[in-house]
Amino acid sequence: MKKIFTSIAFILFSTILFAQQPDTLKPVKGDIGLSLGISGLINNVAVQSLGDPKGNFMLFGRYYIKNDMALRLGLALDYDNQNFFSEDSVNIASGNRALQKIDSTVSQLTYTINIGLEKHLGSSKRLDPYILGDLLIGRVGSVNTDFNTEITDVTGTYKEQVISREDGGHYFGLGIGAGFNFFFSKKLSLGVEFGYAFTYTKVGGDYSYSQVITPVSGSQVSTFESGKRGVTQKKIGASPSSGLMLSFFF
Repeated sequence: MKKIFTSIAFILFSTILFAQQPDTLKPVKGDIGLSLGISGLINNVAVQSLGDPKGNFMLFGRYYIKNDMALRLGLALDYDNQNFFSEDSVNIASGNRALQKIDSTVSQLTYTINIGLEKHLGSSKRLDPYILGDLLIGRVGSVNTDFNTEITDVTGTYKEQVISREDGGHYFGLGIGAGFNFFFSKKLSLGVEFGYAFTYTKVGGDYSYSQVITPVSGSQVSTFESGKRGVTQKKIGASPSSGLMLSFFF
């Protein structure tokens, strides 16, 4: 009787346990996933955001519009505003000591938007292969530079102001690829993705440079230059998202 009771209890426990196991660990319609890139091996493993074609970190995620189809969304935003200021005592040509102040600012805004679609294949519980198509649209911001110098001694103040403006540009890309995720649990997977993309970049256009010098004595001197220059690039290569990815779903 004891053995029979133990056997029945084991069967009931196993039935309840396996009844609670889902048919699949893969995401379904309505699920959202966020992915991070993995680089390095063994002692040098690093987890970080995926990148865009310009090397900026990208926030990347998926939204499952069907059980076997996901919308890929990515956004990279890079705003760079650098300000440099210094104040030093220096020797000038007259032999006097002077106070030199330098104040400069450089700014640029760049962004990338990634939109794509994944078709997921197979019926495995954990292994999730897929094919994909991506569209990249990006903007390279104009570069604005302001540079001001003041040198003050017993005779007065020398001033120099430089203003530089250079147009940015834009880029777009089309990519295809394939990959797979292996799900350790319902909310966690490790995957590999590889693809190729065609990217077209055009940067440049109008530029201007002005310099205004105000000496201690004498007339102010102004210089102004303007023109057009730019670079166009067409490239076919590995997609920025190629590599190992760690994904979280909710």
